[in-house]
Amino acid sequence: MRPFYTLNELTAETLRELPKQPILGVIGNPIAHSRSPQMQQAALDAMKEEGCYIRVQASMKKGDFERCVRRMDELGFVGTNVTVPFKKQAFAMASSADDLARLCGAANTIRFTDEGYEAYNTDGPGFALAIGNLTGCPLRMLKVLLLGACGGAGSAIAAQCALSGCPQLILANRPKPELNKLAQKLQAHTHPGSVVHTVSMADASALAAAVAEADLIVNATSLGLKDGDPLPIDPAWLRPGQTVYDIVPHDTPLRRAATERGCLASDGQSMLLWQGAYAYMLWFGYDPPIEPMREALEKAAAAEA
Repeated sequence: MRPFYTLNELTAETLRELPKQPILGVIGNPIAHSRSPQMQQAALDAMKEEGCYIRVQASMKKGDFERCVRRMDELGFVGTNVTVPFKKQAFAMASSADDLARLCGAANTIRFTDEGYEAYNTDGPGFALAIGNLTGCPLRMLKVLLLGACGGAGSAIAAQCALSGCPQLILANRPKPELNKLAQKLQAHTHPGSVVHTVSMADASALAAAVAEADLIVNATSLGLKDGDPLPIDPAWLRPGQTVYDIVPHDTPLRRAATERGCLASDGQSMLLWQGAYAYMLWFGYDPPIEPMREALEKAAAAEA
């Protein structure tokens, strides 16, 4: 099996090399690192669904992502996941979308139907369940600082926190005009008494103050994906008892530094698991088997270590 397929390789003839007909996939760029195939294939096999899950790498040329999606539909796929950097494009080409996708303007799951493309964002509910399992507290009880709020995953997490009624949500990002627009939009959709603020990640003193106020610090930036990346915050700002969640689905310097400071800390593998489980349910209409999916993720992570 190839590490991924390009648009030119998404043909009925090329896909015949696979032992099973591909019915699901994930589109991104880059995509070879994605563990979604191992996780979702474990669910398909456990439930005896006839089909396989593949990676698709769309190029950055204008229209290539949309052509990949349409090609998968033409080939009889049930649906596809979408990852960086195409989540906003996935939302834009959908004929219908769930509330979270509409609020954040990004989708990570598409279901193909006779009526068109249904877009969903399972990053938000996947994050909420991961945090609830980790802390024992629902999001509505936690003051949250979200680093990287303007990205595809960050905007979904921000929207989920607002819809869940976090008492305080601080959105942090590099200076961008859309940051304040996002805050205003979310303030209009959160619960009465909840507040949404913004802070620039370039303002160290303001960011340190935001860290001090938070119960939960979430890293949704790309920092931590590559070796040698700087930390998104100074670990000295953290205090014991806080929770730090890095959505990167492998161990990161931030998670290790937070643990050393006495924080409850986790990488993003649990979010990957639960967003994938929600996506599977949307495609097939029944809950997937969680343990085979979890075991497949752990095995894939161990193989990469």
